[in-house]
Amino acid sequence: MKKVMISSLLVIMLCGCGLTKQDLGLEKSSPDEMMVVSRAPLSIPPEFGLRPITVETAEAEETSSVSAGEQALLKQMK
Repeated sequence: MKKVMISSLLVIMLCGCGLTKQDLGLEKSSPDEMMVVSRAPLSIPPEFGLRPITVETAEAEETSSVSAGEQALLKQMK
């Protein structure tokens, strides 16, 4: 009986706290109009025009490290 009374008293005390209501989402919080921050507009990065490496370019760079058998298998996969 004592445990039930103590736990209910603790729950009542906890719900009475203002911060607990905000943390649990029971109280509506409005934004502070003085804390509004303006952000810079979005810009296009300088590397935007670069294209991805194509398969032919990648194969031309890797021909020295790939054996003839591996090259034949790669050609069959295409």
